[in-house]
Amino acid sequence: MEKSLKLGLALLFVFQLVMIAGFELAHDEAYYWLFSRHLDWGYFDHPPFVAAVIALFSFLPHSEFAVRIGFVILQFGTLFLLFRMTLPKDWRKVFLLFFAFPLASYTGLLALPDMPLLFMSAVYFYLLKKFLDEDKRAPWFLGVAIALLLYAKYHGILLVFFTILALPKLLLRKEFWMVAIVSLVLFSPHMLWQYQHDFPTLRYHFLERPSSSFSIKRILDYIGTQILLSGFLAGPVLWWQMRKVRATTSFERVLIFNAWGIFFFFLISTFSKKVEANWTISLVIPLILLLVQHPFWAKKNGQIILVASFTVVVFLRLVFLFPSLPIKRMGEFHGWKNWAQVVDDKCGGKKILANSYQIASKLSFYLNREISALNLHSRKNHFDLWDREIMGEVCYVTDKSGFEGEEIETPEMKKLRVVRNFTGEALLLRKIEENTQDR
Repeated sequence: MEKSLKLGLALLFVFQLVMIAGFELAHDEAYYWLFSRHLDWGYFDHPPFVAAVIALFSFLPHSEFAVRIGFVILQFGTLFLLFRMTLPKDWRKVFLLFFAFPLASYTGLLALPDMPLLFMSAVYFYLLKKFLDEDKRAPWFLGVAIALLLYAKYHGILLVFFTILALPKLLLRKEFWMVAIVSLVLFSPHMLWQYQHDFPTLRYHFLERPSSSFSIKRILDYIGTQILLSGFLAGPVLWWQMRKVRATTSFERVLIFNAWGIFFFFLISTFSKKVEANWTISLVIPLILLLVQHPFWAKKNGQIILVASFTVVVFLRLVFLFPSLPIKRMGEFHGWKNWAQVVDDKCGGKKILANSYQIASKLSFYLNREISALNLHSRKNHFDLWDREIMGEVCYVTDKSGFEGEEIETPEMKKLRVVRNFTGEALLLRKIEENTQDR
């Protein structure tokens, strides 16, 4: 590896470590931190990989750094797996392309399930290549990788599906069925957890998420977002190049099927539902592997686009450090530590109960003690599965009408009410009545 690349990797790694300590947790990060304090085979929203990564570094002092450090490591682990699947002469381009992808670049800063999915996608393709090359140990390792891919995020099943679609003859190989058996056995604890809890995750994602009417704007937004997420400047070039990519090996055929398959799968999903931009993060791997050797990147214009795209995306992460910028959801990352202390002071030492899982999670992390969420008039989440005591006198923090209390503003400019004199029994009864009426 050339010295300049080593230096670039070292500097960017240090930059990432400094960044993750420089801003507060997002709502979901605090929520997943609570998962890590109660390790289980499953959770309402996601499989347990994200919780396990956070828990691995729980020995560090309580901080944002401790929550996020594992995801930086997974980010660079993903990059090194890409190095292993490409030629050394292409590693500089791999490095620039990888960090030019906003999702690959920014997801390493946050403790979310997307980085485990990206890392396990890289592991999957790395071991699949060995499997296709007839490595005798590969079936066992690939089976483990598929299980962990699903433990990272359910979207991982798409990689397996499009692999089979690309190479249906795999179904005739006994080694493939060995892979399937290993992965199913290792994933069975999670499915047992789902069964024991009446399949809450599957019901929520496939049956309970709201549908939307057909929208051309949503479809165009999805297409534009996918192009942008493939690189600030490099994205349009990458997708333009993809039009002419043809497979010369079975592995390349799998990569092509996965790249286009994932893109069109979620494109079709936009016909009836909102699609989150991060759901397609696995595209990073096949796009880089298929296009890193394209002749365009050796030309002067290609090199300029690569370097410019990399530079813009890397330095734009500095926006996380500035709370006053008018960027959507930036209010999640600043001011919550002090705000949590204000809420605690206003509650006067009483046991705190929050309405939403977001507020309960933020208060839990920044007060470093677990706060329950009632979820009154709120979407279902894992607080509905945690059996927590909410009896007795509580200080209730809510954004719902019908509760009189002292108003307090969150760092993201939302008005909450702090109700100091309320009983958990009354709130629980109201929750039960609400659930009965919903049925």
